[in-house]
Amino acid sequence: MAGGTGLSKMARGRRFVNALTARVVALGGAAVIAAIALIFVYLLWVVAPIFAGADIEPGARHQLEPAEPLLVETNDSGEVGLRIDATGTATFFAIDSGAVLDRIDLGRGLRAVQPLADQTGMYSLLDDAGEMSFVQASYPVSFQQDDRIVTPMLEFVFEDAWLDVGAVDAFDVHFGNFEVLIATVSKRQLTIRRYRDAEPGFELDFPQRGQYELRRGYDRVYFGPRGRWVYLATLGGHIEVVDLTRPTAPSELYLGRIAPEDSRIKDIAPLLGRYSLLVADEQDTVSQWFMIRGEFGHRLEPVRRFDLEAAALRIVPEPRRKGFAVVDAEQRLHLFHATSERHLARQPLVAEGFAAASIAPRSDLLLTAAADGSIQAYHLENEHPEISWSTLWSKVWYEGYQEPVYSWQSSSADNDFEPKFSLTPLLFGTLKGAFYAMLVAVPVAIMGALYTAYFMAPAMRRIVKPGIEIMAALPTVILGFLAGLWLAPLIEANLTAVMAILIVMPAGTLLTAWIWSLLPDRLTRPFGGWYGLIILPVLVATVWIAFAAGPWLELTLFGGNAQAWILENLGLSYDQRNALVVGLAMGLAVIPTIFSIAEDAIYGVPTHLINGSLALGATPWQTLMRVVILTASPGIFSAVMIGLGRAVGETMIVLMATGNTPVMDLNIFEGMRTFAANIAVELPESEVGSTHYRILFLAAMVLFLLTFIFNTAAELVRARLRTRYGNL
Repeated sequence: MAGGTGLSKMARGRRFVNALTARVVALGGAAVIAAIALIFVYLLWVVAPIFAGADIEPGARHQLEPAEPLLVETNDSGEVGLRIDATGTATFFAIDSGAVLDRIDLGRGLRAVQPLADQTGMYSLLDDAGEMSFVQASYPVSFQQDDRIVTPMLEFVFEDAWLDVGAVDAFDVHFGNFEVLIATVSKRQLTIRRYRDAEPGFELDFPQRGQYELRRGYDRVYFGPRGRWVYLATLGGHIEVVDLTRPTAPSELYLGRIAPEDSRIKDIAPLLGRYSLLVADEQDTVSQWFMIRGEFGHRLEPVRRFDLEAAALRIVPEPRRKGFAVVDAEQRLHLFHATSERHLARQPLVAEGFAAASIAPRSDLLLTAAADGSIQAYHLENEHPEISWSTLWSKVWYEGYQEPVYSWQSSSADNDFEPKFSLTPLLFGTLKGAFYAMLVAVPVAIMGALYTAYFMAPAMRRIVKPGIEIMAALPTVILGFLAGLWLAPLIEANLTAVMAILIVMPAGTLLTAWIWSLLPDRLTRPFGGWYGLIILPVLVATVWIAFAAGPWLELTLFGGNAQAWILENLGLSYDQRNALVVGLAMGLAVIPTIFSIAEDAIYGVPTHLINGSLALGATPWQTLMRVVILTASPGIFSAVMIGLGRAVGETMIVLMATGNTPVMDLNIFEGMRTFAANIAVELPESEVGSTHYRILFLAAMVLFLLTFIFNTAAELVRARLRTRYGNL
């Protein structure tokens, strides 16, 4: 009776422990799934805004004194507006209230006012007498107690010096590098005036003038990027591009049309950086044109077209991005972005018939000014216009490129830089690095696991298996450090020897095996299961032979320079840190993981299956191929997929052992850039909430989905293998 009670108590205790364990395991599994789901939700929350559209909201309408506005702009923060009118009056006003903050008389009537490209708050003034000067608007901030006060100022850059440029049909100004370039068109003559200062301070000394006879009169003139050339255009659709970099007189770069025959141009505007021109014609389209260097010289090509429901009347470029606004004939305001080719938003205008318009530096406000003195504000919600499906995954034709390309280049030293956010090179680099790593790791790890579990002596296995598993704990930063600073230069200096190893080592191993098979059985039997130890001196000797013969082979086969021969005959360039280095280093990091899991699966094959096969007359090799490998195939496949997952997500080895160049080339001697390495390099430097920041999170989400897809596919295949071979 007492014994029965004890057994009953043990049974109840065991049931309690089992139930508790089951609930803890279930809770742990649910927590893991929830954590993964939360990671995905967080990534999606950060990424989602880049795919949102833009929005235009009409803002406040203010009334100033009636005057013909020649320019209207805002300061960087969008708090203060500036209107310069034809009477020569500059009026600063508050954007929110419309209150006039200051009114400055410039001293003479004006014919035209134009903001200077790449110069914030600087404007060129042209008066009715053909004289030109420059003013600079500034907005110093001060604090009185807790009140923030903006005090607008407008000052002449050259102390009220006016330059005589004469009667002109059109003009443009390039300001930078302590010089002023002024391009004017009068009738059929282009005049370039250059004013340089002897010392900083911009005293207008040493005028140099170049004149160029044109084929026709032009209505518009714009400097190209950094003042290197000049665009000349007519509203009839003709265009001429003049090169200013020649040491003598300017020369013609291109002559052609930028509008269909019998079609007139409604408006022309240069994009940020002056590489591109936006052209609105009578065909209800706005097209983007930029210069391309071809086989027979430069040509101006139409790269993109933006369709409208009505003819465009006015183009207003953004001052710091490749976006622009368009007002059409039906008085609708449209927002576009050139690189992404997105039509972001449209909104009917509140005020019609404006004479001047501009977009704020932060691209969050658009102002229009009319001759009756009215100022209309439009608030723009347009945070990430440069992102679209095509810019992320398709080829894009960037300014200055000869054709559409995949490219990742998130930053530059130039303010007029066109960001390139293609994820395709990063995806390609991720898969390329994983491919070469698995090409090295899978044969070595699987063959090693087969030999260790099936052929190796138990005493040797007890040493080898833990030793290889300990390798998995080796920090990958150490492997990356060694790969980048030791292995990469070693391979570069001994490329022929490294390639020779692929021939010499297998040949030496096979030769040793053949010689071993000729020896009497009484000599070889005691060493059964220890062949792995015996072959080690042979492997070392073959590596030494390959390196010793490397210089002779390079001289004989490749003329003394293997890299040059490969480039000349195969068209493959060689970078010191390349996929070969990554494959060897990352393969070494992945081998312990694959080996350990695969070896356990092979060693776990039931002994009765092996003995039964041998008893039926099968050889050990036949038993290995037709029983052991098939039975262990689910575990072997799982090992390979886990290794692939680690290779896809590896960061430090790829970061330190490649050139981190986002190129799309399967060449094993070229580098690459992976998702993980790109995130590690650029995320610390990105601005929180910026497009660059969110794109990096998108890259992380793509990497997350990539590993999820691989793991899901692996589980499906593993389940099928287990179903098929689990009952052997």
